[in-house]
Amino acid sequence: MAEEKMIEPTEEVEAAAAEVEEAVEVAEVAEVAEPEVAAAPEAEAPEAVEATAEPVEAPAAPEAEAPEAVEAAVEVAEEEPKKKPAAKKPAAKKPAAKKAAKDAEEAPAEETKPAAKKAAAKKPAAAAAPEKPSGEKPVLPKPAVAYQGTGRRKNAIARVRVFAGTGKIYCNGLYAEDYFGREALKTFVEAPLRAIDGVGKFDVIALLTGGGLSGQAGALRLGIARALLASDEELRGELKRAGLLSRDPRMVERKKYGLKKARKRPQFSKR
Repeated sequence: MAEEKMIEPTEEVEAAAAEVEEAVEVAEVAEVAEPEVAAAPEAEAPEAVEATAEPVEAPAAPEAEAPEAVEAAVEVAEEEPKKKPAAKKPAAKKPAAKKAAKDAEEAPAEETKPAAKKAAAKKPAAAAAPEKPSGEKPVLPKPAVAYQGTGRRKNAIARVRVFAGTGKIYCNGLYAEDYFGREALKTFVEAPLRAIDGVGKFDVIALLTGGGLSGQAGALRLGIARALLASDEELRGELKRAGLLSRDPRMVERKKYGLKKARKRPQFSKR
């Protein structure tokens, strides 16, 4: 049975095989001893014959038990390989490892949330930096000395007063950034102050009428340049080189009769 299944010998199998060999040797010794007993004289007492027969029967038992021991060893050897895959059950611990990994990932995320909340709490402080709240009407200063200038662009007219100050520009009672709403227009208006390096040194109060925001911005720029020139005639060279003393003559061209606009005409039809 063991040779047909080709089972690798184990310690238990080897021990069983050794017992079988010992049993076979004992049986051989018993077989050799039997003829000697048969050759003995018949006059011997029956008790002596029984005494000599008893050792013969004792070693015969291992011969019957030997196959059973071999079969038991083979069964043990067959069960051992089957039990080995069952020993690989630690793989079932993977969910626990995954849970630990998820907890480790969630823990840093929870730790970073307070930091994000702190950063969000700090933002209002940075947003509160501007001193000029949007939409509020400022209190216009009343300077003792001011220089006046008038500027025009398209249909817009700007009446301007310039005086020493901190660089604020008031347009119709509002700050320039609130009135124009575009940083480009505010930068366009400040061109005369930048030309003479006067940003932050003068305040401007302007009354704007007519036209749109773009036309009013051009009129305001010309009015500021003329008011600065009135304050100091030596600034003419710098303002003129920057082209800030010239009135922009471009105007909307009038509509012509027979046309839809100044130059747009109806579609031509030959017939």
